[in-house]
Amino acid sequence: MRFIVLLTTCLCLSASLAAADSIDLGFNDDSFQLGYAHGLVRDEYGATSVNARFLYNDEEETFLGSLGLDFTGEPGNIPGLELGVGGKLYGGNTNDNIDFLNLGVGARATYAPPRLGGLGVDGRFVYAPKIFSFLDSDRLTESEVRLTYAAVPRVKVYVGYQNVRLKPDDGSTRTIDESIRIGFIGYF
Repeated sequence: MRFIVLLTTCLCLSASLAAADSIDLGFNDDSFQLGYAHGLVRDEYGATSVNARFLYNDEEETFLGSLGLDFTGEPGNIPGLELGVGGKLYGGNTNDNIDFLNLGVGARATYAPPRLGGLGVDGRFVYAPKIFSFLDSDRLTESEVRLTYAAVPRVKVYVGYQNVRLKPDDGSTRTIDESIRIGFIGYF
């Protein structure tokens, strides 16, 4: 677990200054989430980026780190729509000393039409099946939806709902994070 936290922190702090990088900070009274994304490629076909995240939820006693690779693009006929797929490696520890390591695949969508003046909605879903789940876990799912507003060109503020569920080896299902958070994404 310490290795995952250390690796996520190093990735976040070793950011090179590139045009497509972003920092994401979301919080509430019981949890916070810090994310960093680094753009690798952006061209007329779309974008490829890597991301790292650390999540702490005091109420569920959850420490979660993740590393991901996303491929996104914009369909040509719908302004403001961005679709993507990717993979995410999760690792962490939750209450009852459940250690988990999962590799998930997922999809995401962002819709912020120009006529709404910066208002948009983001959603994503990631699923880690049993074959890609290790340590004390058999499955993991993560879903999130956010209402966003581009306050200025380099800052989006948001309110979002996130749910992360883990199925341990014992066959039960545990919600390791279910939170409504406010936050911001800063681009540099």
